[in-house]
Amino acid sequence: MKKRSSVFLVIVLLSLGLALGCGPRRVRVLNECSGSSSVDSGPVSYVERSGFVLSPLQAHTIPALPDWTDKYSDQPRGDGRFFNVSKLMVTYGLSRLGAVELQNHYRDLTFADATLAPDTAFEQAVAKAQAGERESGIGESLDEAPFIVVFDLDDTLYDQSVEGECGDLRFVGADGQSRVIQRVPGWEQAFDRIDALGGKVVLFSANVDEAVIENLTHWEYHGVALSRAGLIAGVLTNSHLVLQEKSEGQGAENPRKGNPVSTPSKDLRLVDLSLSRAILVDDNPTRVFQFRNLRGFKKFDGTRYCSGDAEVKAIFEAEMPAVVAEIEEAKAAMSGGLSFVEAYLPYSMLGRMAVEAAMATGTRTQAEAVAWVRAHPEFVDAKF
Repeated sequence: MKKRSSVFLVIVLLSLGLALGCGPRRVRVLNECSGSSSVDSGPVSYVERSGFVLSPLQAHTIPALPDWTDKYSDQPRGDGRFFNVSKLMVTYGLSRLGAVELQNHYRDLTFADATLAPDTAFEQAVAKAQAGERESGIGESLDEAPFIVVFDLDDTLYDQSVEGECGDLRFVGADGQSRVIQRVPGWEQAFDRIDALGGKVVLFSANVDEAVIENLTHWEYHGVALSRAGLIAGVLTNSHLVLQEKSEGQGAENPRKGNPVSTPSKDLRLVDLSLSRAILVDDNPTRVFQFRNLRGFKKFDGTRYCSGDAEVKAIFEAEMPAVVAEIEEAKAAMSGGLSFVEAYLPYSMLGRMAVEAAMATGTRTQAEAVAWVRAHPEFVDAKF
């Protein structure tokens, strides 16, 4: 009787383990790159202890965040899982951008066809990524650019929630609904100046693909849809945001040295692997983890801009030109052998804190503090 009960228990445990292993929630897997363990989405199961082999999809998936952490979880768009980008790069011979494009392809495939098996969708996404398909449009034009300015869209380059008579971009969307957008003043002059200085622009929004592309299709720059303008080297959207496990990068040998990213974030390594040429202009620092490359931007409020308050309007009108002036000054400072990010460092989020500290003695003007920080980059914190 005992023997029969034991056999029955083993069968139940085995069945339970297999069920958990095939589902979309937490199965602990071996990280083939570092030898450490990472977690696929869901609780550790019998699969790990019994040695069952995980599918490639499971083996490259980062654990799903708890539902309560995601305010957009009620808007299903296919399978929105995140992948271990470093592991995808090694397994499939992809660049970092290629690995994130794989994630983007996977989400697009599962959104387009809800009946498509996840493992099949992953295989198709791998094939697309290895074939060089990039929905972002980012290509070799970035390789030769001396500097790259990545702009956020919502609340940085435009406001989509304007009220009253505000709005300098109006159109009817594909869903038949009217769209009213107010663009930040000075955007066109900023693009012109970046172009004249030899730089490139990349747009990176945390919004979903369709909404972003539709807006950019109706937004013209010198008579051409912004989505097709030559200055725009690429467009990244929600599916290009990343998570990062502590076992990636410097954490491969010692997870305590890793940099876990638990909020879907913008990774500038997608446009500049060295992080020496690209800055991000963004109003939201909570979706960023490379703060030496971040130029914080006061959230653009289109309704307040259009409110008739002359002082508020003047402030908003001065904000983008201030960014351009910093870019011009940094570009000129590159003649001393600095990279663009080194030259722009005093204007970054972390660099500004160092500039303020350098001015606290009362012996330096702001310009002198900027020059001092540029000459002493080690004074700028590496991270928060």
